[in-house]
Amino acid sequence: MSARDHGPGVRVPPPVMVAGALALAWGMQRVLPVPLGPPLPEFGALVIFAALALIGWAVLALVRAGNDPRPDRPDAAFVEAGPFGFSRNPIYLGFLVATAGFALRWGDLWGWLAVVASHLMLDRLVVAKEEVYLAARFGSAYEAYRRRVRRWV
Repeated sequence: MSARDHGPGVRVPPPVMVAGALALAWGMQRVLPVPLGPPLPEFGALVIFAALALIGWAVLALVRAGNDPRPDRPDAAFVEAGPFGFSRNPIYLGFLVATAGFALRWGDLWGWLAVVASHLMLDRLVVAKEEVYLAARFGSAYEAYRRRVRRWV
């Protein structure tokens, strides 16, 4: 890692992006509800718990490899272990699953729109930058991984 390596250049933390989409969806469903079905609070909570477990597992894999999990920091090591074996972005996948859990809890269209908005923001503003960075940082090892493991699932 060189002194000039400043990471992938992600400026807005991904949890802030997702939390913003969720907050907007929560507010909209309070002001202008668009019910899609009955709220499923218990099932939604279970989905959120599974998402947090996935996020925790992925963060643990990064930390064990010597990386700072924040996307604005340079990576010290290339990680393929744990959930990175089936998804190149398990933390962001966890964010999307958690957002879906909130949508299930609410039973409202706005929650599902938050899932779509979060996916678009993460895919375009975070993952795209990270992929360019990782390809430059880890070269052929990352390209082989990219061919082998899907971006999301």
